Amino acid sequence: MGLFRPYERPEDAGATPETTKPAESAGSSAKKKVPTPTRREAETARRERLNPTLSPAQQRARDRQAKAKSREEQWSKVDNEPSRLLLRDFIDSRPGIAQWWMPIIMSALVLALAAMYAVPDLAVPATFVPYLALVALGVHIFILWRQFRVLLDERMPGAPKRGLLVYLINRIISMRRFRVPLPRVKPGEEI
Repeated sequence: MGLFRPYERPEDAGATPETTKPAESAGSSAKKKVPTPTRREAETARRERLNPTLSPAQQRARDRQAKAKSREEQWSKVDNEPSRLLLRDFIDSRPGIAQWWMPIIMSALVLALAAMYAVPDLAVPATFVPYLALVALGVHIFILWRQFRVLLDERMPGAPKRGLLVYLINRIISMRRFRVPLPRVKPGEEI
């Protein structure tokens, strides 16, 4: 049907008229099984879908999961900084005794206690072993920190060094198999 043309009847055009009555009658003949909810009921149902009412135990479990997820995201964000990746690879590629520091200290203390009762003359020298191990660890950390700062300045000039020394100490005194994130390089490998 055109805007300025006279009305054409379907019989004149040779087309069969389309009936819309079955579609209308099908929609109107089906009756609703439940009444339409009131506005208050609809809003309450919507709120319940968005924020379900949980028991205290379920709420604590949900909060615990949300905290764990956000903590994981924060740790992964911090751990994937380029300077920390370089530091991890630097430490993991260095074989050293620093990762054995805690077992050495514990065994030296046990030996000092045993020597105190078994051989009292060895008790005093045995108590100096943990202090010697601590001094050796301090020297080792000092040397590694200087080497890492030179490497960091070569690879990433102007990169911030804040927090990296504590991260180095934490990573180096951890035994290799217990380090998190896991080492990507093997000892002795070039980085």
